[in-house]
Amino acid sequence: MIDNKTQQELRAAFNPEGSALRRMQLSLLDILIEFDRICKANNITYWIDSGTLLGAARHGEFIPWDDDLDVCILKKDHRKMKKALKKDLKAPFSFIDSNSWTGYTRRWGRVLNNRISVSRFVPKPDTKDEKMLRTENIWLDIFYEVNGLPSTSRTLDKFYGRCFRRRYKLINDGKIKHLIGVCLFPLAQLTIALARVWGRIFHPNNLIHDFGTGFYTQRNMDETFPLGQISFEGHMFPAPGKYQDYLKRLYGNWEDLPEVKESHCIQEITETDK
Repeated sequence: MIDNKTQQELRAAFNPEGSALRRMQLSLLDILIEFDRICKANNITYWIDSGTLLGAARHGEFIPWDDDLDVCILKKDHRKMKKALKKDLKAPFSFIDSNSWTGYTRRWGRVLNNRISVSRFVPKPDTKDEKMLRTENIWLDIFYEVNGLPSTSRTLDKFYGRCFRRRYKLINDGKIKHLIGVCLFPLAQLTIALARVWGRIFHPNNLIHDFGTGFYTQRNMDETFPLGQISFEGHMFPAPGKYQDYLKRLYGNWEDLPEVKESHCIQEITETDK
């Protein structure tokens, strides 16, 4: 973990108390605490992941310039988790996925805080340099882990991803291609289901984000389990048992601070009475 002086300097530069980013981070923390409560009450295994885990290990809190939260669960537990979240989440929190909300097209779940929204600049669709202002509720991302290889996922996503994007009209490249995508989508789903079985049989120690997410990093079962605990923003949360090795696999020299420019484009944090 970095020294306290460096951490305080980073906080002053990126997310001082009262700043829009810091207020967003603390609101995100509320979602994680609620998610953790429900998972513990329902005996659901999860762990903090990616930048959230890196922040906990290196900073003891959010990476000062970070503006999201990531957790992972095993794919086999996702139905149990969805049932528990839909039953036990209390307002203003709610769970969404592509099966429960047609406007949500990502291949992982989210817990929203419907009371807190953030406005920020994001890339404009179908453009390289233009940006637009988007306002949406803040969220916690929940990634589903399956056995397999990143190379397999990357290859199959070329087929599955194209069918998916055309099926849900995320790309508009003509009626014929849209129709082909819709017709081939069931075959793409079957291909992914078979790939999950293949992964369980031949790559039981490898973990990857479920197919269709567009992320191709590998985690290992023996670095993840048994899970441990790690301090994050003054609270203890589940983490990979060998989190140092886990982070090295994801980020290389994770303890080193990168050369950072302000990465978020937050313009405003708004709280409503929902």
